[in-house]
Amino acid sequence: EALAQGRAAVDLDPATVSVRRSLGWLYCYARRPADAMEHLHRALAMNPSLEESHLILGQALMQQGLAAQAETEFREAASLSEENTRAVAALGVLAAKQGRTGEARGILDGLYERARERYVSPVDFVVLHEALGERDAAFEWLDRAYEERRGWLAYLKVEPGLDSLRGDPRFTALLR
Repeated sequence: EALAQGRAAVDLDPATVSVRRSLGWLYCYARRPADAMEHLHRALAMNPSLEESHLILGQALMQQGLAAQAETEFREAASLSEENTRAVAALGVLAAKQGRTGEARGILDGLYERARERYVSPVDFVVLHEALGERDAAFEWLDRAYEERRGWLAYLKVEPGLDSLRGDPRFTALLR
């Protein structure tokens, strides 16, 4: 249903960056990253300086196993906003998925260090701990995200980065 609504939105307003980017994100949630590419590339052609578009394109590329291109997009997203740490966390997730555990752990440590001085979303810790296979820590941070009423929780049922947690009874409890 969401994909149908997203395609309808693009048909109604094909020149809006956020509509294109949102449809690309919907395709990523549907585990159809190849279908996301056209919309994300168009969104970036319309406005190449939007961090979120680079981040979502990086996610689509990572889902397709295109690690080098994903890393380029995550680095671009990180360079566009020092405040938003989601792209930094995505770089850590990518490193963990490639078996570069030391690098991923270094990024995680950097996020913890940054959190001592300013806000870092619990979402960043969830996805990175999950990628490192640290389920208990991921669930601790999911609980914090819940306590903070993070809007990202609305995507729990579809977030690809949480697929490995879905069979855990704590995940089912959180959904309730």
